[in-house]
Amino acid sequence: MFVRSHAKWLSVVAIAAFASLSTLADAALSVTGGAKASFLAVGPAGMKIEGTTSDVSAQDDGTTVKVIVDLRKLDTGMSLRDKHMRDKYLEVGTYPTAILAVGRGDLKFPSDGGETSGDAPAKLTVHGVTKDVKFHYSAKNAGGAYAVAGSFAMNMNDYAIEVPSYLGVTVKPNVDVSASFSAADR
Repeated sequence: MFVRSHAKWLSVVAIAAFASLSTLADAALSVTGGAKASFLAVGPAGMKIEGTTSDVSAQDDGTTVKVIVDLRKLDTGMSLRDKHMRDKYLEVGTYPTAILAVGRGDLKFPSDGGETSGDAPAKLTVHGVTKDVKFHYSAKNAGGAYAVAGSFAMNMNDYAIEVPSYLGVTVKPNVDVSASFSAADR
């Protein structure tokens, strides 16, 4: 339960990273829908914990794109695990959001009808800790509406988050995060 909760949080972070990619067009962009972040955490004996969230917003000041995920709304499908994830591991009362900040100049944006992909550096802030991360993204432009997807790996230890453990079962601290969303010019 704890493992799944923590992994869920990482997915949220991934969404933030990908949302920021789409906001890098010449005009300021905003998330318009279809936001989905997923995580995959693994443990012993082939245990896999997956989760998703869609509570993502973006801020674009022309220099930096910030993707913000409300961690208080993470849902793993199990209320007790959600409570442990939010209260014990993520401490959402103190750290309610995860923020991915990407420089506009670090992103490639496709022209109308085009597609692009690449890797970009960003700053990820989670649990009060900010670290450099690199993520892979792709973006497709269909008349000013963008479909964006991305992924990265994250280590809970890097963000001072206790690795979830329940009844002696502990997940690995590395979590794979992916996200996708739609965005448009504001």
